[in-house]
Amino acid sequence: MQVLFIVNEAAGNGKGKRVWCHLQRYLTIDYQVAFTEYEGHGQELAKKCAEDTRTKKLIVVVGGDGTIHEVVSGVLHNEFIIIGVVRAGSGNDFARYFTTFKNVKQIETYLQTEMANKTMDVGTIHLGALQHEIFVNNAGVGFDAFVTKHINKSRLKFYLNKIGLGKLSYAVAVVRGLFSFERFDVIIQANEQEWQFQQAWFVAMSNHPYFGGGMKISPSSKPNDGQIEIIIVHSISRLKLLLVFVTVFFGKHTKFKEISFLQGNQFDIFVHANDVDCHTDGNYIGEIRKSTRIHCTVQRDAWQLISKNY
Repeated sequence: MQVLFIVNEAAGNGKGKRVWCHLQRYLTIDYQVAFTEYEGHGQELAKKCAEDTRTKKLIVVVGGDGTIHEVVSGVLHNEFIIIGVVRAGSGNDFARYFTTFKNVKQIETYLQTEMANKTMDVGTIHLGALQHEIFVNNAGVGFDAFVTKHINKSRLKFYLNKIGLGKLSYAVAVVRGLFSFERFDVIIQANEQEWQFQQAWFVAMSNHPYFGGGMKISPSSKPNDGQIEIIIVHSISRLKLLLVFVTVFFGKHTKFKEISFLQGNQFDIFVHANDVDCHTDGNYIGEIRKSTRIHCTVQRDAWQLISKNY
């Protein structure tokens, strides 16, 4: 069995490097390792590994949600590639739901078994006619992407990571952004139905429950059911949103009338505002213009994840 570690040493502001050094010290198996050097490199490395292969390969990602997003993007619908993860990011939302490796012993034990795995879906979004993105965890339009953009620009995340509190950077950015974000109206269409929401804060598209460093935004989401969950936060004051934000960590926000949930295998989303921010898996992907059609759908059985059998 061939094993490739794809390592993002910069993940978690250096946590990726520390985790890899620890793993490397105890590994006794034959393996290859490749280090990401720039944004998008993880996808290139994974794609190269998957090219022309006709035998099972295990790719172990050492990094955070962004690195996992890139690697999965590079191996979609490849029947021979199995993905494992050793978490080393800041938020680590992937690891809150999906099966991951926690140490070398688990990796080596897995390789001695039948390499059990399970197939997972990915969500996809098309921003107009040009931009196409996938998401493993979730995607978002509006406030969550606005927060993501400002986290990426801020030094706060760097300092919180230094003291092991990186996941709090999202919470701090939310509180800061509450007083500057411009709300918007949105129309969502699916299966000849239409929903209109005024004064929306964000539209989140979820493939599993967690986002933002541990917030259980979509408690019913499952990444292998052929469905995408849409969460719309709308018509709510800034002060009440702060209250709702606290409850999201416990999945209790579903009781508020200002939070609406939709489920299906495809949606069209139209935002009635200019320069609204977007993200996929916590990666800021830019702004959309008024009335741009955002088409969200799901790809069934798109990639393979390790099954816990150790």
